[in-house]
Amino acid sequence: MNINKYLNMLLVQQKTEVLSLAIELQIFTLIEKKNYEIHDLAFELNTNVNNTKTLLDSLVLLDLLYKENGFYKNEEISKRFFISTSSTYCGDVFLHRKNMLEYGKESLSSLLKKEHLNLSKPKDSGKWANAAKKYLKQEQKNLISPSALNIIKNLRDINKMKKILDLGCSSGIVGLEIVKNYENMTGVLFDYEEVTNIANNHIREYDLENRVSILSGDIEEDNIGEGYDLIWCSNILYFFKDKKKILEKIYKALNPNGVLVSCHVEIDEQDKVNQDSFFYFLFMSMQGRNIIKPMELSNICENIGFKNIYSFSNFDMPMTPCQIHIARK
Repeated sequence: MNINKYLNMLLVQQKTEVLSLAIELQIFTLIEKKNYEIHDLAFELNTNVNNTKTLLDSLVLLDLLYKENGFYKNEEISKRFFISTSSTYCGDVFLHRKNMLEYGKESLSSLLKKEHLNLSKPKDSGKWANAAKKYLKQEQKNLISPSALNIIKNLRDINKMKKILDLGCSSGIVGLEIVKNYENMTGVLFDYEEVTNIANNHIREYDLENRVSILSGDIEEDNIGEGYDLIWCSNILYFFKDKKKILEKIYKALNPNGVLVSCHVEIDEQDKVNQDSFFYFLFMSMQGRNIIKPMELSNICENIGFKNIYSFSNFDMPMTPCQIHIARK
């Protein structure tokens, strides 16, 4: 018995910094363009030659690069997610998530001492709008939308559904991707006004002005529309104390036989196998957020009147597994 398990936790910081630095220096983008000798790459980056080689060797150990004939090459995962010119680039997502966790780390001590008393329910729509422009757009386009499409394609009547609501849409990309893939469908994107202003730009980028509209407001206080055949609701219920109130509003907004697809992280404090979810939400939990317990949402849905509730875990969502609940009215 020794403490190496806990000492080795410190090494995660080193690996995180290596990848962050590589993204910021656009190393993956540079070496995709041509074969660089170490001296030439260091000159391009204005970095120390020996330390540049050490950084690249670190990326090899992280399975992000490999060596071939003396040159460093991108692994497929780096080509897909870390080349800045790629349509599936997610480097900004990684840096954004890293900054969020670092902020949480710095705030844990003060939260423990209850120095921050007004963090339980912030509605900083400007913050969400800024994130929707870049980080969340990348994340929704390249990481969340493929999973969302894979989930809804299995709905037995998806091709007959006419109207979808993307509730708490952020960048709006998930809703836009769904509408784009189902030509008979129209969509509504709902979020705070500052956020939907950004989503409106994305509607124009998708050339879907005739099929997708905006509805702005506060989910708790304002009308979310009605007559929906499908409502996509992802990672928003942590911000509301009265989840039943929100789910009742969703239920009323659905057409008969309409479907809610809920995608949220559910946390069991005793589950050591999936402990990453607990630690990812540690900062939010200390802020007073309403962490969702296993089966909590499905039980509420059943009590409200939803029928044929089908639940499963999805491991393709970013950061931690999500629990999917498909509930039919």
